[in-house]
Amino acid sequence: MPIPSLPLFAAAEQHARQNPEKIAVIDTTKQQSFTFVQLLADAAALRKRILEQLGLSGDLEERRIAFLVPNGYDYVATQWAVWAAGGVCVPLCISHPVKELLYTVGDSDPSLIIVHPEFEKIAPALREGCTTDIPFIGLEPFSRNETPTLPSFSPPFALSRRALMIYTSGTTSNPKGCVTTHENITFQASCLVKAWEYTPSDHLIHVLPLHHVHGIINGLAASFLSGATVEMHPKFDPKVIWERWQDLGSSTLFMAVPTIYSRLNDYFDAHIRGTEQENAARVGARALRLVVSGSAALPTPIKEKFAEITGQVLLERYGMTEIGMALSCGLEIQKRIDGSVGWPLPGVEVRLTDKETGRIVDGVDEDGMIEIKGGNVFREYWRKPEATASEFTADGWFKTGDVAKRDSNGAYFIQGRASVDLIKSGGYKISALEVERKMLAIHAIQEVAVVGLADQEWGQRVAAVVKFREGTTPMELPTLRAELKNEMAPYKIPTVLKVVDGIERNAMGKVNKKVIVQKYWPDKA
Repeated sequence: MPIPSLPLFAAAEQHARQNPEKIAVIDTTKQQSFTFVQLLADAAALRKRILEQLGLSGDLEERRIAFLVPNGYDYVATQWAVWAAGGVCVPLCISHPVKELLYTVGDSDPSLIIVHPEFEKIAPALREGCTTDIPFIGLEPFSRNETPTLPSFSPPFALSRRALMIYTSGTTSNPKGCVTTHENITFQASCLVKAWEYTPSDHLIHVLPLHHVHGIINGLAASFLSGATVEMHPKFDPKVIWERWQDLGSSTLFMAVPTIYSRLNDYFDAHIRGTEQENAARVGARALRLVVSGSAALPTPIKEKFAEITGQVLLERYGMTEIGMALSCGLEIQKRIDGSVGWPLPGVEVRLTDKETGRIVDGVDEDGMIEIKGGNVFREYWRKPEATASEFTADGWFKTGDVAKRDSNGAYFIQGRASVDLIKSGGYKISALEVERKMLAIHAIQEVAVVGLADQEWGQRVAAVVKFREGTTPMELPTLRAELKNEMAPYKIPTVLKVVDGIERNAMGKVNKKVIVQKYWPDKA
């Protein structure tokens, strides 16, 4: 059975024909590597099995296929098989409890659920919790084939077809199924390949979750489109990453969220600094071509510490589930601006507008709502036409809900989510992200989340939830305020402090600030 020549598959076929031995995926759990030839062959075989399971001879015609598969080659082969069969991929989060998985399954309404043997223990609970009779199949893990053959190819179906459904992180409302098309995916991956100059000689160490845009598009799709090799790890382990970097020349790319860089910094200080491995670790990390941070705001202290250790200035960029990536700093390190996420990516249009009037904001350092237009913008929220329509302006721009300002060079600086990160206190607008950045410059503070609490006199009060570093003395509010007075205007400094043992984050390092307020100040929620 031929598979459709979708742009990603056509690129993979080209890489396979140019070099049949070219490795697409290194699966560190299996300790095996897989060529582009085998990836296409395995996708074709699984495609056939999926169609047979559902009694179809043509294609899935946009039926949803949900799958629970760990990070690794089996995930990629499953994703490609669903696309080859004309279906929509619904990757389930492997760390979610059954209740949350059932929400995704119930909302996406899949025709089939594929479960990897690693998760077969929860399959009965999943099956039992489904309100409709959805067929389940177990995935037979793939192993290296020394003599794979390329499948045959047929003309592709329309690229405007739905391809992927990723659920938003639900930090401001219930998670929504964000639907992107093959056209969106190709555009998102292509503009990153162009901006970040991926090539077949690139080697990405991949540690990110695979139910988010960051791991799926930036990590997998862009790499495979360009012919790069992706080394897939089941999860992030700082020890493993430092060991891999010491193996000089073994990788060129690394992408992660700020909490991962924080843990890499801490591991270096605790286990490598001052040892005989220190030089090899520094040299190995310095040899990477590109190191990217995203999915959450990058605190300056983490960025500076990582640069001190590795010589690498983390590249910051801005994106979200609905748009893939939209803004990015450039590859030239000297042109990267601290705290900025850079400029629009190729083919992406960006503008700022006034929240109240919709006026286009052209001024330097003037806050505005970020709006996006381009082939990267998603198709719809699944079965939520009203929610979809409400997120677009009358002239077709997507409203991100994020606030930013631009400097005189046109570089963008994210101020945060309008709904939770913009605090209005005493007539002033305060960016919670800016306050967090300044607070994290205090060594004793390991983590912080700044929120606005409703207040009759001030409108909102600035409140900080803080985790102090082990071995330091937690600060009282007056001491903290005195320390911050040299760093920011008095109206920005927190007047409420809550000391905690830890701040809960999702898989992408994001904090749900509405949950924080409900948890610590229920009367203000």
